[in-house]
Amino acid sequence: MTMSNHDIRNGLLLLASALLLAGCTADHLHREGLSLLENGRYEDGLSKLHQAVAAAPNNAKFRTDERRNREQIVARFVVEANLARAANQKEQERQLYERILRLEPLNSRALAGLELLAMDQRHGKTLAEARQQMGAGGYESADALLKTILIENPSHAEAESLHRQILDMNKETVQETALQAKFKKPITLQFRDASIKTVLESLSRLSGINILLDKEIKPDIKVTLFVKDVSVEDAIGMILMQSQLERKVMSDNMLFIYPNTQAKTKEYQDLVVRSFHLTNADPKAIQSLLKTILKTNAIFVNEKTNSIVIRDTAEAVQLAEKLIADQDIPEPEVMMEVEVLEVSRTRLTDLGILWPSNLTLTAIGTGVLPGAAAGAVGATVPTLNQLRQINGNTILASPNLSLTLRALMTDTDTNIIASPRIRARNREKAKIMIGERVPIITQAAMPVTGGAAPVVNANVRYIDVGLTLEVEPDIHLDSQVAIKVNMEVSSITNTITDANSGTRAYQIGTRNASTLLQLKDGETQIMGGLIDNESRNTANRVPGLGQLPGVGRLFSTQGDNGVKTEIILSITPHIVGKPRHAEARDVQYWSGTEATLRARPIQARTLTAPGGVPAPVVVSSAPEVAAVLTKQQATLASKLPAPAIAPIPASMQMSTELTPPATETSPPAAPALSLSWSAPKELRVGDKLTVPLEGRVTGAATGLEFQIGYETSMLRLLNVEPGTLVSANKFSQTPNETSGAITIGLSDAGEAGVSGRLATLEFEVIGSSTASRLTLTPAGSAILPPPALTFSAQEAPTENAP
Repeated sequence: MTMSNHDIRNGLLLLASALLLAGCTADHLHREGLSLLENGRYEDGLSKLHQAVAAAPNNAKFRTDERRNREQIVARFVVEANLARAANQKEQERQLYERILRLEPLNSRALAGLELLAMDQRHGKTLAEARQQMGAGGYESADALLKTILIENPSHAEAESLHRQILDMNKETVQETALQAKFKKPITLQFRDASIKTVLESLSRLSGINILLDKEIKPDIKVTLFVKDVSVEDAIGMILMQSQLERKVMSDNMLFIYPNTQAKTKEYQDLVVRSFHLTNADPKAIQSLLKTILKTNAIFVNEKTNSIVIRDTAEAVQLAEKLIADQDIPEPEVMMEVEVLEVSRTRLTDLGILWPSNLTLTAIGTGVLPGAAAGAVGATVPTLNQLRQINGNTILASPNLSLTLRALMTDTDTNIIASPRIRARNREKAKIMIGERVPIITQAAMPVTGGAAPVVNANVRYIDVGLTLEVEPDIHLDSQVAIKVNMEVSSITNTITDANSGTRAYQIGTRNASTLLQLKDGETQIMGGLIDNESRNTANRVPGLGQLPGVGRLFSTQGDNGVKTEIILSITPHIVGKPRHAEARDVQYWSGTEATLRARPIQARTLTAPGGVPAPVVVSSAPEVAAVLTKQQATLASKLPAPAIAPIPASMQMSTELTPPATETSPPAAPALSLSWSAPKELRVGDKLTVPLEGRVTGAATGLEFQIGYETSMLRLLNVEPGTLVSANKFSQTPNETSGAITIGLSDAGEAGVSGRLATLEFEVIGSSTASRLTLTPAGSAILPPPALTFSAQEAPTENAP
C-alpha cells in the first residue's frame, strides 16, 4: 500500500502542529513554574518546571532552570532547618526536612536531620528519667543515664549541666549493677581473727545480700576488722582487700567473691568494649597514653575515622574516658594581623654644563690605498700635493661641538604596604609570600661524537622574590603568645646575561630578620631598623677649567644620587578559642593501685542512720564484745532468706541480746534562704554580663555565708552591688579575683516570707568558651543554692575580618 503525496503532506503538517503545540505547552509550564517560585510556592513551582522538562526533554534551558532552582530551594530549607534546630523548634525542623524529602526523596542531609530528631526525642525521654532519678536521690542511676546521652551527643547542654551538678555534689558513677539500699546500710563490725566465711555469712544475714563464694577460697583466711558506722559496701571492700579477694556484682542483691589472682581475674572479670571518636587528639598519641597509664593492650586505632576502640574492665574504661576527655580538646588558634611597610626615599641631583669629552680633526684625502680593488671604498691617504693644499676647508671635525646644560633634581618617597592576615594553629607554621616567582634557566651542552652540534639541555628553576613571612605561634594559658618570626624581603638588583649562551642570571638583594616575640593577646609589636642606605656622587669636569674654584662649575656637571629604604613590620596576635583552665577533678582523680584499677579508693565513709530507720548493726566475734541488735533488726534478720554460703559453725555462733530501739534522729532543718539567678545563654567577648541574684527568706537565720565561683580566664569581675533584700550594713563581700571567687556574708537574713534582690553581679566577658559556668556554694545547710549557670561566649567579629 503506497501513500500519496497528499497523505504525506498531511502527516507532516500534523507532526509539525503537535511539536509546535508541545513546545508552546512546555514554555507555558516553564513560565508558570518560575512565577510560582517567585511567589514562594516552591513545591508547585518545581513540579511545573519538572513537567516542562518532561514536555520538552531536549530543551537545555528548561533542564538547567529546574535543576538550579531545586538545588537552591533544598539548600534554603537546610539552612532554615539548622536555624530551627538552634532555636529548639523541633516540629518546624521536622516539617522542613519532610519538605526536602518530598523534593529529593534520598537527600542525605534531610535523612540525617530526621535521625538527629529521633535521637533528640530518645534523649528527651532519657533526660526526663534522669531528672526523676535525681529527684528520688538516685544520683548514680541518673548519672549512668546521662552518660548514655553524652556518649551519643557530647555537646548536649542539658545532660552536661546535670552531669556537672551530680559531680558538684561529689556523687561518683558506678559502672556496674548497683546494690541500692542494701549496699548503703550503715553497719559496725568488730572481728578478731575470724574466719572469712563467718564474716561474710554475718554480713549476708544482716544486710540481705546473697553472697556466693568461689570454691578455691581458702577457709583458713582470718579477718580482723574494727569499723564503726560504715556502709556495707565499704565494709566488704575492706574485708576483700585484706584477704586478697575480689568481687563481682551479679544482681541487685547478689555478690560473687573469688580470689584476686591473674587466672581468676581473667575467668570472672567482665570486660567492656568502648569506642572513642576523637575530635582533636591524635589517635596514636591517645593509644600510647592509654598503654602507658592504664596498661591497656587491647586497643585498636582507626586513623580513617580518627577513633580508637578499647577492650578492658569497666573501671579501666571509666578512667580512659576521663583521660581522653582531658586530652581531646581543641587546639587554640591565633589570628595574626601583619602590616609590612617599606619606606623608600630617593634624592637625585644633576646640575652643571656638559662639555664634549673629545674632538677629532680629520684631513680629507683623495687617493686609494695601494692594492685595493677598483671601486673599493677604503681609507684614503693624501698625496704630497694634497698635504700642501690642506686648509680649514679640507679638515673635518667630529663630533659636532655642543654644550648641554643639565639641571635636574628628583625627590621621591615611596610607601609599599602589605597588610595580610594569617590564621595559624598552636605550634603550627604558617607562611605568607607576597611577590613573584622568578625563573632562572640554566643550560648544559653535551658534546656529540662525529662532529655534530652539541645537545643543549635547559633546566628551569624558580626563586621567590618579594616578601616572605613565616610565623609559628605558641599559645600559653595566661593568654600570651610566643611567636617565632622569620621575615625576608628580597628584590632583583641586577640582571646578568651570558654573551655566549644568552642565559640570564639575576643578582638578588635581600634583607631578613629572625626573632622570637612574647606578646599578649591583642598587643602590637613593631619591628624596624632594616635600613638600606645608598649614596652615590659623580662629576664630569673639563680638565683644568673644571677644577677652578667658582668658575669651575661652568665647566663641569655634578650628580648626587641617594636611595634609602627601611622595612617596618607590625604584628598583632588575636587568640581564637583560648586554652581552657581544666578543673581540678578533671586532671586529678583516683586510679586504684598498681595491680588493680579503680575509679575511687576503698575507704570507710562514716554513715548515720536516717530518721525512722534502726541504728547501725553491730556485729562482733571478739570474746569481750557481744553482738547487739535491735528488735527491728532481729525481726528483719529472721525474715531474710538463707544466705548462699555455709551456716556458721556452732563454735562460732554469736550470742544475741536485745536492746531497746535507738532514738529516732530529728530530720534536718529546712533552709532559711532560697536563692535563684539567671543569665543569657550566649555572649560575645567584650560583652557585659549582669547576673541578678534573687532571694526568698523562709525562716529566721543569722550568720549566713556563701561563695560564688567563676572562671578567671572567661570573666572579669566588675562590681557586686547589694540589693534591697538585706540592708547594706548586714551585707558583706570579699572578692578574690586571683582564684575567681566572691564570698558574700549576711549577718541577718531578715523576716521570713520576704523576697527580693539580694545582689547584682557584673562581669566582663574576656575569653571565649563553649561552656562557662557560675557556681554558688553555701557554707551550711541554711541556704538553698540555685543550679549552676552555664553559658557560651564567642569571639566578637571584627570589621576587617576576612
